[in-house]
Amino acid sequence: MKASLVLLLLGALGCWAVEVKRPRGVSLSNRGFYDDSKPFTCLDGSRTIPFDRVNDDYCDCADGTDEPGTSACSNGRFHCTNAGYKPQYIPSSRINDGICDCCDTTDEYNSGVVCENTCREMGRKAREELQVQAETAREGFRVKQLLIEEARKGREEKQTKLQDMVQSRQALQAQVDSLRTEKEAAEQPEQEAKDAHKKSWEESREAEKVEMDKQRSLEVFTELDQDSDGMLAGVELLSHPELDVDGDGAMSDQEAQSLLGGASSVDVSSFQESVWPQIQEKYKSETDALPVPPIEQPTESHPEVPEDDDDEEEGDDGEDDEEEEPEEDIRVPPSKAQEAEPEMPPYDETTQALIDAAQKARSQYEEAEKSLHDMEDTIKRLEKEISLDFGPSGEFSYLYGECYELSTSEYVYSLCPFNRVTQKPKHGGSETNLGSWGSWAGPEDNKFSSMKYEHGTSCWQGPNRSTQVKLSCGKDTVVTSTSEPSRCEYLMEFFTPAACHPPPEALPGDHDEL
Repeated sequence: MKASLVLLLLGALGCWAVEVKRPRGVSLSNRGFYDDSKPFTCLDGSRTIPFDRVNDDYCDCADGTDEPGTSACSNGRFHCTNAGYKPQYIPSSRINDGICDCCDTTDEYNSGVVCENTCREMGRKAREELQVQAETAREGFRVKQLLIEEARKGREEKQTKLQDMVQSRQALQAQVDSLRTEKEAAEQPEQEAKDAHKKSWEESREAEKVEMDKQRSLEVFTELDQDSDGMLAGVELLSHPELDVDGDGAMSDQEAQSLLGGASSVDVSSFQESVWPQIQEKYKSETDALPVPPIEQPTESHPEVPEDDDDEEEGDDGEDDEEEEPEEDIRVPPSKAQEAEPEMPPYDETTQALIDAAQKARSQYEEAEKSLHDMEDTIKRLEKEISLDFGPSGEFSYLYGECYELSTSEYVYSLCPFNRVTQKPKHGGSETNLGSWGSWAGPEDNKFSSMKYEHGTSCWQGPNRSTQVKLSCGKDTVVTSTSEPSRCEYLMEFFTPAACHPPPEALPGDHDEL
């Protein structure tokens, strides 16, 4: 449609003016209403007046049509013929106001102002611009035809691929179900074998602990049995205040007898059964209380006194030795709390074989499940793409998945057709969503001339941002401008060959205005 209008105007501007007699300020198309051989009827039909009252500088008609060539009517209109350029209407109030509004100077016929007729030059420039637009329309439409053919092939390929994938999905789903069953079947004996291995190890550890505890209790009994008579008497416990029962810091005879269960003495068996469980957390061996002997350097081969003098003089070295004493303490045998937790021994061959088989089944299942998920994602993407309205012949499909940027002094705008529009500051800051794809928003007779992107990031105390993208014919695909006509409502100019329309076969014939 736009190309047709362009070529129509191009043809009009190339025609030579043919002067037809008519009252001043009347267009050629309205010439039939102004017949000087009969009375004039106002164009709104409200009144009929003698024809000599047309352009008599007095307003008789309410619609101002009796004074097209004077400024008598405030609502009158003066027609500029503008031969060689485009005709136009101007308000009659501008007639003879000293300013040339018509390029043919006809509006200043009685003002005394000398105006230059610029219609020919303006027409030449307009024709050049229109020729460029017409060439753009032709080239853009040629590209559009290629886009339509590519879209047709692409759509057929996608539909075929979608059908194949939908069919393959059923087989892959069955494979995933089968591998899941195999995985679960392999994991059951694996888990049973691992549990049995762990249980055996824990039982072995427990048995070792029991044996070690029994050995420890025997060592403690031997330490406490001071007279080595094979019996532990209460008096032999009095030298161990850490076994104090009432918390007064001293071990009494009554407390010792209480630990022995009321007996005066107990043998090894009774000690291990009843006494040891009470004192094993409190008992401190006399050997544990002994200080750690310092590590002495041999002096036999160095009996000279000067060696000792040097040691005494080197005070700094002595301080270093004192600082290193905590490191010497590390050599003390670790307590139970410091002992490293033993690691479970490796699995036996039978258990390891079950683990390997289960791991293989898991890997096969996970790989197939991933393939199924990837296939389902592809199917959804294809279904979405095929369902989108890419124009009457799919010419806009090449825009899908692409993004086009426009950089201004402050922001970088990005248009991703059929997806979203964003704005990002050039000097740091987060990206702002100016709207997600909504629908085509052009007029009914040109639906695909505008896109609507909505539900973007909300403005401060305002609505959600939205963007209207106006599409125009162009040989290249490019965003040319972005503005914000209303708060939080953006307008973007976008040129694409897909918006070009076919040019008319031939230029129109006569044009009544020129």
